[in-house]
Amino acid sequence: MADQVTLPDDQEQFKLNEVCKLANVQPYMLRFWGTEFPQLEAAKSGTGQRLYSREQVELILEIRRLLFDEGLTIAGARKKIAAADDGGGKAKAPAAGKTDTDKKPAGKKTAPQTSSARRKTSKKAAAEVDKEAPPDVQPLLATLKNVRDEIDKIVAELKSG
Repeated sequence: MADQVTLPDDQEQFKLNEVCKLANVQPYMLRFWGTEFPQLEAAKSGTGQRLYSREQVELILEIRRLLFDEGLTIAGARKKIAAADDGGGKAKAPAAGKTDTDKKPAGKKTAPQTSSARRKTSKKAAAEVDKEAPPDVQPLLATLKNVRDEIDKIVAELKSG
């Protein structure tokens, strides 16, 4: 964003339409960003209107800058915000469910993911799910893990054969 937005000093909560005007985005964008960035989950007023805290509005302005000015994707913006959280940057709260294993070393460029790289990422995600899943879901997850491992073996055999 070329212009610096200044938030009113005396205001701690902002309605959806106020945030839209400040960030120069449409309401559907804010609602979508709320699904992609857990830190943006808005509180609701007594009448059901979304209310954003000052910190959330600052994060929204940063997300807008990353997406519109820097041209990042949602995933890229999420990574940049997570990195800023680690380094004491502008963003206030880490994304829910993120761990140190989700982060890539700063400054290192990565190649587009191959199908095997996606599978490795999926295994990390599955390991996190295993830890958080309710006890009645654990047997299903174990079965899925075994199926995934068998598929990996078959794919490896097909590649080598």
